[in-house]
Amino acid sequence: MHPYYTATIRERRQIEGLVWLSLAALELARTAQPGQYALARPSRSLDPLLWPVIFLAGADPAKGLVELLIDPRQPATAWLVNLPVGITLDLCAPLGTPFVPAPATQTLLLAGAGAALPALLFAARRHASRLSIALLLAGDEQYLPPPFFLPETVEVQTSSAGDTALFDLLAAHTPSSPIRWADQILFALPPNLLGDAAAAMRTARLRWERGLAQVVVAGPMPCGLGVCRACQIETRNGWQRRCIEGPVLDLRDIRLR
Repeated sequence: MHPYYTATIRERRQIEGLVWLSLAALELARTAQPGQYALARPSRSLDPLLWPVIFLAGADPAKGLVELLIDPRQPATAWLVNLPVGITLDLCAPLGTPFVPAPATQTLLLAGAGAALPALLFAARRHASRLSIALLLAGDEQYLPPPFFLPETVEVQTSSAGDTALFDLLAAHTPSSPIRWADQILFALPPNLLGDAAAAMRTARLRWERGLAQVVVAGPMPCGLGVCRACQIETRNGWQRRCIEGPVLDLRDIRLR
């Protein structure tokens, strides 16, 4: 049984092209983890299929708040952009597998582009107090998550030259590539960039073991319940559903064509 919550919009900010929402949802704030997502719809909606996927951008258990960062260019979530403070939403959350750093991890590299970028913000904020973190973001100007949401200890690099510019930031072929020094890496990527991420790993590391590089895979997850199987991705363990076995997967396990 998946948990359902009614969450009230407490605060709304326009941050260049993005919209940030803070929602009051006490129990969800206590359980949500980086990499997980929510299915959302307006409260009292009668449409059982109107549950678009939104990656969580943060959670404050002490205040009972969860955060969303909405890109209005995404058709499935554009309806959230103009909602006023005080409106309630129905949330099915938290869903999917979270990112949990390995016990030995001390330096963490977060790198991503696309719709799952909020998951990296959540991870950086959650683990900044005990890990050394570098966050690399790429995308279009005006639509990159704002660094001022992050703790000062997080090193941030951005490129507004499009999603593929992420691999220029990673510079896998150079001795200074952050892939070389990171104890663990978390990517957030659309499916079409998974092959580039795997190639960067192979270029920068002599050995690439399971657990070193994980990835939050964005893309449609129509039901969020594992029933429709439209979000399947081929792995070394067979076909897996991103909505259930993911969205956090080991990059080494994904079969790339």
